[in-house]
Amino acid sequence: MASRLVIPPAALLWLAGERPARLLVIGAAGGYPGLLLHAGHDVTVVDRDVALVSAVRQRYPELHVVAGRGEALPFDPGLFDVVVSIQNFHTFAPGLALSEWARVLKPSGWVALAYIKRDDSIPWVKKLARIIHSRLPEAMRGNFGDESMDHLAASPYFPATEYRHFRLWAPCSRAELQAQARAATGVERLKPTEFDALVDEIGQLYDDYALVPDPLHLPYSLVGRRGLVDHSELTATMTPDQTGLRLI
Repeated sequence: MASRLVIPPAALLWLAGERPARLLVIGAAGGYPGLLLHAGHDVTVVDRDVALVSAVRQRYPELHVVAGRGEALPFDPGLFDVVVSIQNFHTFAPGLALSEWARVLKPSGWVALAYIKRDDSIPWVKKLARIIHSRLPEAMRGNFGDESMDHLAASPYFPATEYRHFRLWAPCSRAELQAQARAATGVERLKPTEFDALVDEIGQLYDDYALVPDPLHLPYSLVGRRGLVDHSELTATMTPDQTGLRLI
């Protein structure tokens, strides 16, 4: 993913709301807690990686940072207005995570899930993919994990959900585009001459499409699902199955 990729303000507003809110951000990676903090929210971050938690606390002293698991949150019920998970929902057990996230939300709160993924619909990006696939068939296949967001729509804790899509653009220099080849899956199996030819071909693609001195802009999409919490499932009375065995 491009290092200069920035989430647009409209996407941040949709994820976290227009007014300052108390947010729980699941996961400390990616710089997303800092973006939400700078947008004016009161942000708490939970992550199982203790080293990452420590690094985020040092970078953003204003954040509330806790080491913990997304499926077993160390918080009392009803503390947060919004729970935000960006780029990592597929790493959790959805049933366990969503029930926990529902528990810590206020009655009017919601969960916001998002993934940032490369948009391969642009002609020059399609050509880039063909060039890379000609030598590295398994690279640039777009397995981002965003399909996991379907679990939100199926959850009894979030019966009302909505889907949104935002376009993002990341400036990309010639060297940064060629770095796509160096980071591609399977590149270590190429012979030096094959690798050099691949890098040269990507460089030529850049020269064909870039309007120097302006860089090319890699297209990305932020896709998200947002679900309003329903606490009735958490407080429903359990009725024993009348067809079960009766012990005397």
